[in-house]
Amino acid sequence: MNVFTNYKLDNNQMKKFFLIVYLLMGLSVFSQTLITDENFEQVIKGRSAFKDDGTSIVIIEFWASFNDANAFQEWDQLEGVKYYRCDIAKSPKAKKNHKVKTIPHIIIFKDGYDEHHIKAGLDFSINKSVKYIQDLVNKLLNESKF
Repeated sequence: MNVFTNYKLDNNQMKKFFLIVYLLMGLSVFSQTLITDENFEQVIKGRSAFKDDGTSIVIIEFWASFNDANAFQEWDQLEGVKYYRCDIAKSPKAKKNHKVKTIPHIIIFKDGYDEHHIKAGLDFSINKSVKYIQDLVNKLLNESKF
């Protein structure tokens, strides 16, 4: 006899269960490191301890909480990069310096230099695939090899 077949949840328990599941799923969206104007320059110039040539590829996603539904979700599939999110409300200087006009807006930095911009369309979402972004990253990494 299965122990779980005799256990039933009442409505309150079911609501609590789904609330916990929903919150846990939401945490995965925010598991990237958030940066602001205060640490932006330090983050984009960071060096990777794992690369022999010292090349550092950093991807920054500029976003806003009101448009969280369109945030780039596949960031964890990217390889060879450090990925951060930058809230435009807390980073007006970085937003202005890098000419971010729409959100989300992804910038790929190589050794602290702004190399590629991937901008949201009129629907305020990124219309590029993970493969497209990974190909840009791979190209930057290969440029560093002798």
